[in-house]
Amino acid sequence: MEGLDTGFFFDLRAGTSTARDLWRTVTERDDPAAVSSLTLYELSRHGLMGRLDRDFTEAVVERAGVAFEHAGVDPTGVVSRAARIAHGMGLPMADALIAASLEHVGCSRVHTSDSDFEDYEGPMEVVFL
Repeated sequence: MEGLDTGFFFDLRAGTSTARDLWRTVTERDDPAAVSSLTLYELSRHGLMGRLDRDFTEAVVERAGVAFEHAGVDPTGVVSRAARIAHGMGLPMADALIAASLEHVGCSRVHTSDSDFEDYEGPMEVVFL
């Protein structure tokens, strides 16, 4: 399963071919993908602040659970794993929670443009856009 980080959606909105192609496989071919609760929060916030088009961010958030699996951050195992990621790898809290929630739902890759993920070491492959 593919994990989609906040940076993926910035690239999708910018129209990069890599992000568009992956989005097509998720939405048209039903390839499995997941998005963390924290990514949905960040998208909503970026929409409100004007960093991303609000209609775009609202459409993505509305598709949670339909076009892609919603990876929650509330299970105890997720927050415990996130703490270990943040402490052991030095990822910021939000990125650690995103990584842990995507791991929890079984993602094999996370697609991002966030350089903080350079320090991630875990079961997922990090694919930089």
